[in-house]
Amino acid sequence: MKYAKEILVIHMKKHKSILPFQCTILLLVLISSCTRITSVEQKNTTEIEKWKLGWRLINSSWDNNFELGEQQFDSLLKMPGQVEVKFLVIGMDVLFELGKKEKIINILSKQNQQALQEICKKELFTKKLTDIQLCSSTGAAQNIENKELQMELIKMYINDQSTRGNVLGDIISKYKLEGYKLTDLDAMSIDKINRDRLKEIIDQFGFPTKQLVGKDAMQGIFLMIQHSDNDREWQKGQLVNIERGVKQGDMDGQSYAYLYDRIKINGGEKQLYGTQFKNVDQINKTVELAETEDIENLDMRRMEVGMMPIEMYKQFMLRSLPK
Repeated sequence: MKYAKEILVIHMKKHKSILPFQCTILLLVLISSCTRITSVEQKNTTEIEKWKLGWRLINSSWDNNFELGEQQFDSLLKMPGQVEVKFLVIGMDVLFELGKKEKIINILSKQNQQALQEICKKELFTKKLTDIQLCSSTGAAQNIENKELQMELIKMYINDQSTRGNVLGDIISKYKLEGYKLTDLDAMSIDKINRDRLKEIIDQFGFPTKQLVGKDAMQGIFLMIQHSDNDREWQKGQLVNIERGVKQGDMDGQSYAYLYDRIKINGGEKQLYGTQFKNVDQINKTVELAETEDIENLDMRRMEVGMMPIEMYKQFMLRSLPK
């Protein structure tokens, strides 16, 4: 406000003939502008606080600290505005572990139809809380347009991960692939096989969608592109498809962030979202990001694409390394 008045005084000194009415209008405009700026800053601060609290809730869930998680979830629910679905689901999962089913039902009853549909598709309600009536009328499983292509992509996804020591037990069980023989090829060979086949699929069908092949297959597609460092031009060319997929709801924002950063680092440029590291030392408990643009606003960008705060991500990286 003080700044607005100073501007007005300077303006009046330069233009002594300015009318009182015009002065009033100018002052009101300046006051309105300052109020809007303050409102935006307050909103941003609140959203950042909610985001950080939501990720602390997730961290408590990972640590099986359910009592603390419930306290954090209660605080999150009291904050103004909508709570992200991923935080709602984790919070209700914490309540499930504490045996608080009635509290879960009460929270569900306050969600709009769109959020309810998304929440009820989660494993908490499809495998654990299967008798919740609020979820029984939210619609059947997604109708996949090309199940044959879906299964092919799922197997490619499984191979991509198994060569990196990550056996996708949940995916194998979900798609009844217990008898599927995991590849004995190395990661580089599988990456080339997957990449060549993915190129053919895109040529034939266009870039796949969640409606065409399902969410899990879309995650597999992203990882196959992410692991295409031996064909960087093609990899870079897929960024626009990933971006479109995020906008359409076929992929999450993290997919775009990871691929964007990887392309930048591979090209000798700075990353934007802090997904790539040049040093992770578990012994000395140090984590060093690869060159990153505008570090001061890194967490803001990570929040916008649905990622965890950078300091939490660093700790997560240290904990995920083999002992």
